Amino acid sequence: MMLSKKVAVITGAKSGIGWATLRRFLQAGASVVAADISDAQQEISTLSAEGANAFFVQTDVSDESSVSRLIRQVIEEHGHIDVLINNAGIELARNATDTSEAEWDRLMGVNLKGVFLCSKLAVKEMRKTGGGVIVNVASELGLVGAPEIAAYCASKGGVIQLTRAMAIDHASNNIRINCVCPGPIDTPLLERIVASSVDAEKERQSTVEKILLKRLGKPAEIANVILFLASDEASFMTGSVVVVDGGLTAQ
Repeated sequence: MMLSKKVAVITGAKSGIGWATLRRFLQAGASVVAADISDAQQEISTLSAEGANAFFVQTDVSDESSVSRLIRQVIEEHGHIDVLINNAGIELARNATDTSEAEWDRLMGVNLKGVFLCSKLAVKEMRKTGGGVIVNVASELGLVGAPEIAAYCASKGGVIQLTRAMAIDHASNNIRINCVCPGPIDTPLLERIVASSVDAEKERQSTVEKILLKRLGKPAEIANVILFLASDEASFMTGSVVVVDGGLTAQ
């Protein structure tokens, strides 16, 4: 029960890494507030009926008023926030010249501004109670480039640098801030990226071939790393960038 008596907020919680992290945190004893722009009330209600301490708040992380409402409901329900997982993200399979200004702004709004807004408001609450933990979900594509995905790479690179800067700023508040960089993980987001390519099956095979372990990662494998970083087992880690990519960037 690594997160016993802890209150955790997870964005992008309806599917993929977010959903796996939600399930893992509940197993570890946390009370979880799930946030997503898509309605996940039915899924969370099912978990609650099974005895899980979880509730859902529909949230657009790119909108400060929406994030404020999320944080306010967490405080009203639990009184404090111990852990924030900034996982919400969207994809855009385009090179820079084919990306419109509106597409760029929307992607940056969710992937980067969303991390900023959620962290900004969560830190204010964590300060009141003596500290906390933030884990940001970036990508190996924040560390290396890839074709036809320019804005996404830029947004995830921004998340990595924002993680480091915030870790410096808030260490004195007893707030640890770290970042996970998953490689290709078998999630709906990756599936949408693959499906948008000219030859989806060829793209999938090519992606797997680049990974030393010769398979896609599983959401639960990333959730386990996020759990570690969120727990006291990682008490001497802040400003760290943890790569979990099956060896893709080792080559």
